[in-house]
Amino acid sequence: MKLFETLEKKQQFTDFDAGAENRFFISRSATLNSSETFHNLSRAQKPFDIIRANIVIRAFLNKKKLEEVYQATSRIYRKNGKINPEGEIAIRKAMDEVKVSLPYLKVGHEYIYVPVLSKSLNLIYDKDILRFEEKPVRTLLGAGFETVLVDPFDTYGWKIFDSYFTNLIKVKEVRGTAAFFDYDSLSIYIVNSQGRLDVKISLFDRALGKHSTNHMMERVLPVVDAYFRDDREGLMKKLVENQLISSSLIYKISSDEKKLFSNIERQIEK
Repeated sequence: MKLFETLEKKQQFTDFDAGAENRFFISRSATLNSSETFHNLSRAQKPFDIIRANIVIRAFLNKKKLEEVYQATSRIYRKNGKINPEGEIAIRKAMDEVKVSLPYLKVGHEYIYVPVLSKSLNLIYDKDILRFEEKPVRTLLGAGFETVLVDPFDTYGWKIFDSYFTNLIKVKEVRGTAAFFDYDSLSIYIVNSQGRLDVKISLFDRALGKHSTNHMMERVLPVVDAYFRDDREGLMKKLVENQLISSSLIYKISSDEKKLFSNIERQIEK
């Protein structure tokens, strides 16, 4: 019996469908329809895919908001096609004010507000907004930027999930792979360096009955440690010890696996 698939199948009802992430996705998923690159994410159904889709949606919304503020402010101070020093100060101030309310990813000393664009292009939105006065850079404005889109998961790896673009909580990172916990889907997500999901560990099966989400980080960490040690038995033990999975389900999984391996051994011996 496959452990992680069984845990997902036997998980109790979660609050994800009624939670903030799914509600945001439902209300904003049409944002993705304008992009050929990310259109497939508009059909996301599983929680992790919806979280990924929301990262892209928030990136698009950030881009639109920053550009709207830039254009509205620069319009006031542009005279004869140029912006005077007073206008430059006003534009930077307006941009700084709007950034306070926007989600971002911090990479070193740089702030990434539009992770569907490269790090170099993000410098424009973070520090060099006046480069929009240059004709080549101006092509980024509005919707005509499909050709310069990047995959934010390939580009920024698991770090994009450890940002204000999601509500995930980072548990631990080992050798370029990170574990996150999500309160809405009550799951541990193991995300690799390419920003892709390796494993989902669904918590709180139906046989467990009423469950508590108190002190979750303390309870989840031993499970994550066992996963990174590649200690399957230890992982199952920690799930039970920390009241994350019922002992009855773990016992059934272990028993079914022993029967399977026993049957395989008998077939080999014949």
